[in-house]
Amino acid sequence: MNELSIRLDPDAVHTFAAATGDRNPLHCDPGYARRTSAGACVVPGVLAVIAALAAVPGRRLRAATELGVRFSGPMFPGRRYRVAVEERDDAATALVVREGTTPVLHLDLLSGEPPENAVVPRRQPAAPEPEPSGDRSPGESRDGAYGLPSPGALRALGGLLGAGELPDALLGALGWASWFAGMRVPGRDAVVSGLRVRVTDRESGGEPRYTARVTAFDPRSGTVAVRGECTGGGRALEVELRGFQRRPVPVPDRASATSVLPPGDRLRGQQVLAVGGSRGIGAALVSVLASQGATVWATQRAPGPVEALRDEFGEDRVRPLVLDATDPGQVAAGIDALAGAGVRLDGLVLSAGPTVPAAGLHPDTVDTFREFVDTSLTVALRPLAAALPLLKEGGWVVLLSSGAVVDIPAQYPQYFVAKSALEALGRFCAARHRVRVLLARAPKMWTDLSNGPLGGRGTVPTAQVASAAVGWVLGDLPDDGTGLTVLSPEDLAGWVAP
Repeated sequence: MNELSIRLDPDAVHTFAAATGDRNPLHCDPGYARRTSAGACVVPGVLAVIAALAAVPGRRLRAATELGVRFSGPMFPGRRYRVAVEERDDAATALVVREGTTPVLHLDLLSGEPPENAVVPRRQPAAPEPEPSGDRSPGESRDGAYGLPSPGALRALGGLLGAGELPDALLGALGWASWFAGMRVPGRDAVVSGLRVRVTDRESGGEPRYTARVTAFDPRSGTVAVRGECTGGGRALEVELRGFQRRPVPVPDRASATSVLPPGDRLRGQQVLAVGGSRGIGAALVSVLASQGATVWATQRAPGPVEALRDEFGEDRVRPLVLDATDPGQVAAGIDALAGAGVRLDGLVLSAGPTVPAAGLHPDTVDTFREFVDTSLTVALRPLAAALPLLKEGGWVVLLSSGAVVDIPAQYPQYFVAKSALEALGRFCAARHRVRVLLARAPKMWTDLSNGPLGGRGTVPTAQVASAAVGWVLGDLPDDGTGLTVLSPEDLAGWVAP
């Protein structure tokens, strides 16, 4: 079994986007990608496939007639991945790409007679913006000219990555599949889970064109399947795509904020700083606190989400604060602004955190592991250390932990370590800074960071978890007098307002 190490940099991603026209924001827009379960821009799947094919012996690559790919996890620019190659027989080659011990891509290649005289994409201008994903109907079809903005640039990139022996027909079909999946169907808000490209024996004439048809769509999971054919000037190509569309995550509003805990004014006059209050459980906590009368200063990296909460609950209840919790200058400036306005804090919510990718313990994942733990602690520790002087005597702190500290997940050791360290920080504050601390070990919730194929199935609403945490703030949950309260996933999911 052969093995190859690959690492794709952002320049390769930009070159691929320009060559194929696949400018899906998941690959190119950091702001958009941050709001997805990936948490950052990811390498286009087809680009990863081309890089992995460098591990295949040239004689097999030159004779490739069919490629089948299954994507099992995102790949990120700048990280190291290893490609294991197994030549199973004279015709079949299997590849597995791993980050550490975690498989992220599986590829099967079939070889035969070199695929001569197969259709290749012509050069044509880049397409406009990607289409939003939407409900699909089996039988829905698309057609158009079969082309790419720069087939030559794609060929040059393939050579640079070590896959220069891949036939032009298959390389072009891979580039077109990436464009169609990312820009047309499933579209912008989708993730491709697999594809297959095959050179057929059917001759076709005329200008290169494609036809594509939705063959299956499940609205419950968002899974979608597409079958396409590329024809014109040679042997036709068949392309199959599989993926799922991300369902929109519910945005907290007045109705959800009061769905578990009835509205009230028991927190009227209290000032709260909520770090990570722009989305997910953080936004749910902001909304529930606001519905109980508190004034919540909610942080966000860029304007937008918190302003929507302000419009929903009123400026006296929600105050936006642009602040990146990893940036010491921004944290200091934000806290100074609160102090300058005469704000004294009654409470502090720390719910910010990075996306959690699967990762085992392996030499290749050490840096990723360390970066995740460091970021997880930083986004809590920086604002906590800066805000403590503004916290009133008898003030409170809510720290979002996870049930993973007890039910340790095999594929997320960095998450377990980070949340354990966060809990240790909370215990220290309760013991040495005389503040009330809640360690909320949240169950799985439906948020942007967990928005997979099944959407909200099997998850606890963020409003439920937020209401239980605010119930503790209100004193509706027992306190053993030590200053530290730990609520399990079951406690949070089962809490009912008195």
